Amino acid sequence: MKCSECKIEKLTKEFPPTTITERCEHISTSCLRCLITKIEKQTKEPQNNPSSSSQSSGNSGIRCEKCESPMSEESAQEGGYIYVVLLNGHRIRLELAKVTTVPALRRQIQEFLNDIQPDTRQASKLSEYGIRNNSYIQLIVVLYSITKAEALKSLIFDLNWGFPARGQDYLDGTCIVYGGDEPIKKYDYMSIYYPKFPHVKHSGDVMDTAQKRGSHQITAKLDELPEYVTHLYFILSAFQSNTIGEFNTPRFKLYEESLPDTQLCSYVLEEAANSQAVIMCCVTRVANGMWQVIEVGKPTIGNANDYDPIMIAIAEAGLF
Repeated sequence: MKCSECKIEKLTKEFPPTTITERCEHISTSCLRCLITKIEKQTKEPQNNPSSSSQSSGNSGIRCEKCESPMSEESAQEGGYIYVVLLNGHRIRLELAKVTTVPALRRQIQEFLNDIQPDTRQASKLSEYGIRNNSYIQLIVVLYSITKAEALKSLIFDLNWGFPARGQDYLDGTCIVYGGDEPIKKYDYMSIYYPKFPHVKHSGDVMDTAQKRGSHQITAKLDELPEYVTHLYFILSAFQSNTIGEFNTPRFKLYEESLPDTQLCSYVLEEAANSQAVIMCCVTRVANGMWQVIEVGKPTIGNANDYDPIMIAIAEAGLF
């Protein structure tokens, strides 16, 4: 991947694994060395230029190179807020005075998600849960619950894509299987099948050079997975291209084999257009044979050549 600052091709591990600001969702295209240089330079600027210091007070420091959001938080004078953080990095800021009870907090979040539901349960105080000024609450959105009663057995992740303008390339779909917080197996174009762990399979790449499209499938037998398997993460990543957005009309579907018309993950790929990779969703074991599909939508760097940044981002998602 080429650094946007020094214009040198570098390894993915030489770039930040996550967003560099807390107020936007963009992954930096500058390498770590260039980012450090920019931080050091901007830290010294107010001291060398007093006239600009008063104009930029509380607003100095490194900014996102795409949306110009500063890294620093809002000033302390704006206190009285709590923050709900979605797994993809989006943050909702709520006034603590308006959400003093759990139902009130739920209503505010539901209004943000356009999913308002009535609540008749007894109101518990947020203070009973240790929620105070400037607290952060992580929001997990469950897209679909998979139960034994529905007899869902075979989960299929189907992906196809058009070649980028530069020519043939691979949009890799990967499934990383976890037991707790430990990765057990990964399935991609290189690792399509393990005889001693046959419950998940990758089809391998199917390339149609005439139509300039590629495709592959990942199948997971949920009802056959050992009890120690707790999570299946599904990831998209660009192989040779810099970003997912370089691929032409990528399409995916996550569904139960017996219910092909039911889409279990509704993530919009355009949201990851500027990223090298995105953690799309997590299929997680709940209890008694039940599974849930949880939206993640977390952009990151990394690909099939280097999964380390992706695994760091998975750990940061905090679903273990």
